[in-house]
Amino acid sequence: MTDSLSWTPVVLFALIFIWTPPHFWALAVRYKEDYQAADVPMLPAVASLRRTAREILLYTVLLVAVSLFFAFVGHMGPIYTAVAAVLGLIYLVMATRLWGRARNDKATSKDAMQLFSYSITYLTLLFVTMAVAELVRHP
Repeated sequence: MTDSLSWTPVVLFALIFIWTPPHFWALAVRYKEDYQAADVPMLPAVASLRRTAREILLYTVLLVAVSLFFAFVGHMGPIYTAVAAVLGLIYLVMATRLWGRARNDKATSKDAMQLFSYSITYLTLLFVTMAVAELVRHP
């Protein structure tokens, strides 16, 4: 207990908070009809796939920025920073591809599910990298 709160846990919370919408919206594209039938206002059930993909992309841009900001506030070092940049770039490419396909009315739920699957991998590898970076820094 320190009677204070540093930026590190706040940014870590923001990372999870910002990761959640694009992760679940990608999954919700697949189950759009179920959300509509249950009258649950999940974004893909109440907006077009084009709008959903745009929101996913915007949140992904913010997510990557926050993950890189975490490198600074968490003093994570070059290992985390490099891995976070590469993982984020992959996420951005996939989200951009979904948005581009949605803009041309060619996106499918399969495209969204690929992004959903990657989002799980992204977060897992990001947290594993945090642990590795800390172990390297404090053996």
